[in-house]
Amino acid sequence: MAGIGFELRRLMETRTISGFLGAAFSGTFIVAGPWIISAASVAAAQRLPFFAGEGVALAFTGAMVWAFALSLCASSGPLYAFVRLSADLVYDRRMGEASTLLLKTAAIAAAASLPLGAAAAALLAPGAANAPLRAAFALLLAAVDTLWVAMMTVTVLRKYGLILASYGAGMLVMYFLAARLGPVLGAAGGLFALAAGYGLTALLLVAITVVSLGAAPYPRALRGLLACGWKCRNLVLSGFAYAVGTWADKVVLWAFRGVASPGTGFAVFPPYDTAFYYANLGIIPGLVFFTLATETDFHLDLKRFLVFLAHRRQPDIEAARVRLARNSRIAIRDQSLFQGVVTVALALLAPALSAGLGFSAPTFVVLVAAAFFQLVLLTALNMLFYLELYRDAAVSALAFAFLNAGLSLGAASHPVLPLGLPFLLACASAAAIALAFLRRGLAAFDRIVYLRASGEEFGR
Repeated sequence: MAGIGFELRRLMETRTISGFLGAAFSGTFIVAGPWIISAASVAAAQRLPFFAGEGVALAFTGAMVWAFALSLCASSGPLYAFVRLSADLVYDRRMGEASTLLLKTAAIAAAASLPLGAAAAALLAPGAANAPLRAAFALLLAAVDTLWVAMMTVTVLRKYGLILASYGAGMLVMYFLAARLGPVLGAAGGLFALAAGYGLTALLLVAITVVSLGAAPYPRALRGLLACGWKCRNLVLSGFAYAVGTWADKVVLWAFRGVASPGTGFAVFPPYDTAFYYANLGIIPGLVFFTLATETDFHLDLKRFLVFLAHRRQPDIEAARVRLARNSRIAIRDQSLFQGVVTVALALLAPALSAGLGFSAPTFVVLVAAAFFQLVLLTALNMLFYLELYRDAAVSALAFAFLNAGLSLGAASHPVLPLGLPFLLACASAAAIALAFLRRGLAAFDRIVYLRASGEEFGR
C-alpha cells in the first residue's frame, strides 16, 4: 500500500486545490471504495419489495453477517501468509509467478470455503425448508473468501479505475439478480444475488491481475505458501487473532441477546450491529491519512535507516535510527490528532445521525471512540509488520482478542453497562501494548537487524 500512497502524494505535491481534492478522493476510494460501493448496493437491494416479507430482512442480514464473520476469522491468517509470499515474489520481479500464486490460492479458497459454508449452514439453518438458504450461504462464503484473495494482489497494479469498475459491475449484477430471485426465493434469493455479485467482482479482479502481470509456471505454489505460513507463523497468528478480536464482542451479544429469523440460528443484535457499522465508517478518514502520510513517511525513514546500516558509520546509523523512532512518534501523533477531530465531530453529530439512521446515540459515541483506538492499533501493527516484529504483533493481536472476548462475556451478565464498552477497552489496551512493542523495537532495531544477519530469527 505504500506505493499507492506515494502516487497520491505526488498529486498533493502539485500544491493545487484540484491536486489535494484528487488525492483525498482517490485515497478514500482506494481505502474504502469497495466498502462504500458494497454497502450502497446492499442498502439499495434491501429496499426492494420482497424484503418487506415476514422475516426476510432478518434472515438475509443474519446470514450475510455470519458469512462475513466466518470468512474473516477463517481466512485472515492464511491471507497474511499469501500476502507475504506475494510481496516477496513482486519484490524479486517474479510477476508471473505472483500471478500464478494468485490463481491457485483463489481456487483453493473457493474450494475450501464451500464445504465449510455448507457445514456451518447445516448447523445454523437445519431442515428441508432452509435448503436454498444453506446453498446460498455456502456460495456467498466461497465468493467472499475468493474476493479477499483477489483484493490482496490487485493493489500492486494501481489501476484504480478498473478496480472500482469491477466492484461496480459486481454490485449491478447483485441488484439485478436480487430483484428477480428475491421474490421467488426470499432471503436465499438475496444471498444468491450477493454471492454472484461478489463472485463476479473476484473473477474480474483476478483476470485484471493475471493479464497485467502475465503468468509463469509456479509448480510448487502450495508448498511455498505452506512454507511461508510456517516460517511467518506469528504473522499468520496475528491476522487470525485480530479478526477474532474484531468479532468477539458481536458474537457474545448475538449469543446472549441476539434475535434470529424463525428456523435459523443466524442471530444478530441490531441495536449494536447497526451502531457499530456506522461508527466503523468513521475510521475511513484516518485510514486515508495513514495511506497518504503515515505509512509513506515511515517507509521512507525505514528505507533510509537500512541504507545507512549497510553503508555508513555507527554515528550516522544511530542518527538514522533516532530519526526513524522520532518521526514514527510524530506520524502517529499527527494521525491521532486528525482522527481525534473526526471522532469529536461524529460524537457531536450522534443525536442527529441516530435519528435518521436508527441507532442509539450513546452506543454510537462509545463505538466511535473505540474506532479511534482501533486505528491506532492498526497503525502500530502495520509498523510492527514493516519491522518484521511478528511475535510482538501476534501478542498485541492476541491481547486484543482475549480482552474483547473476556470483557464482553463479563459485561453480558451486566446489561446496565454501556454497549460497546468492552470493545473500547480492548482496542485501547491492545493499542497501548502494540505501541509499547513498537517503541521497544525501534529503540533496538539496529541490533535486531545485526542479529538477523547472523542467522537469528529475532522477533519473527
